Amino acid sequence: MTPKTSIDAQSVVATHAFFMDHATVPDTDYAGDWDPIQALLHFQVKAEPGRIIPPADVTRLQSVKDFLRENFLEQHLSLGFLCRRFGLNEFKLKKGFKQLFGNTVFGYVQEMRMKTARRLIIEEKRNVNEVADFLGYSSPNHFSAAFKRLYGFPPAKLKAWQM
Repeated sequence: MTPKTSIDAQSVVATHAFFMDHATVPDTDYAGDWDPIQALLHFQVKAEPGRIIPPADVTRLQSVKDFLRENFLEQHLSLGFLCRRFGLNEFKLKKGFKQLFGNTVFGYVQEMRMKTARRLIIEEKRNVNEVADFLGYSSPNHFSAAFKRLYGFPPAKLKAWQM
């Protein structure tokens, strides 16, 4: 059992970027009993070793992630573009993003693309060629290889399972 933390400490942990993506605060009936420290233990999150990220950079990195969530299909995405747009140098962007979110910038973009691919195949019943074209892959084979790297099976198999 974790010791009770102060309300300030709970609010700091609860507003951390991890909780913005992975956890939800229970209904207001139980909000007083919700302990974010206990929630971290539940998710078995281990802090990555490294430097402490200044709060201003955390805000910028969260903005980068929000931007990527909305614009992951854009072809002009590059580290240089993101650095200029959000006022971070390349080191802070790469290291800070990885430390804060547990994934590289383009690993996150790839993850978003593949989630979209799954949705298009399952919900919209699109074929692999259409999905590859929609996501901007140069060929369906490149898309299939990337999909298989992430999920462990080719997208055609996912389509077959849905029938």
